Amino acid sequence: MVQIDMIDRVYAHWAEFLGCNYSDLIVPNVKVLQHSKSLDGYNGIYTFSNGISCIISAPLKYVPVLGKAVRNLGPAVVFDAEWLSQSLDGKHANIIGPTFQGYIEDDSLLQTSPSSVIKYKSEHHRTLLEELRDSCSEIEWQHSSIDEEKSSILLQILHGKVVAAGSWIKGESGFLSVGIITHPAYRGKGHAKTIVNALSQRGLTSGATMHYQTLESNTPSVAIAQSLGYKCLGRTIAIRFSM
Repeated sequence: MVQIDMIDRVYAHWAEFLGCNYSDLIVPNVKVLQHSKSLDGYNGIYTFSNGISCIISAPLKYVPVLGKAVRNLGPAVVFDAEWLSQSLDGKHANIIGPTFQGYIEDDSLLQTSPSSVIKYKSEHHRTLLEELRDSCSEIEWQHSSIDEEKSSILLQILHGKVVAAGSWIKGESGFLSVGIITHPAYRGKGHAKTIVNALSQRGLTSGATMHYQTLESNTPSVAIAQSLGYKCLGRTIAIRFSM
């Protein structure tokens, strides 16, 4: 069962991020808002839904047209990338989402980490991590959010090779957001789950709420999160406009 206090903290974070009231997220509701400070400068629209309400954040000039478009419509209708794009006459360059926004505070589904999972801490580990990076595409590496300068990194090493790596980023919310990447030749073998499990375990032990974000279309990634106990408390769609 999802802990109520965790839901409260998650919704409070999204309310602040989107610039809406907490109450807007707990009653059936569709609302269009001008970008808050958190999204200021973002050239596009950002949409959040928790299955109850849908909040659409947009640059000021698009608020009236979107407000008119969503009138008398429910959250399930407007939380749709194609519908949102059509409402803006197809003015977009890139759509990201829907994304799964999962959270966990309970470690009951986590498992003991194997000895093959270690903390990154040496020049040898740096070399192995670079080999992993070279095996992946640049966009995959960017999406993993792994940055040795910003956070601790966990590695799974098998036969002298890093087969998966992960770290977390502490956001303004205080939640620890998990980032993960697996060597292309070792995907589908449970290595990503092993790293996410170990990261989650360490984060929860420190008293943090863990956050896991991935595209819903990445069903293996969503399955990893759910198998470890992450609960979907939100979904997002980001549409960036053409210049």
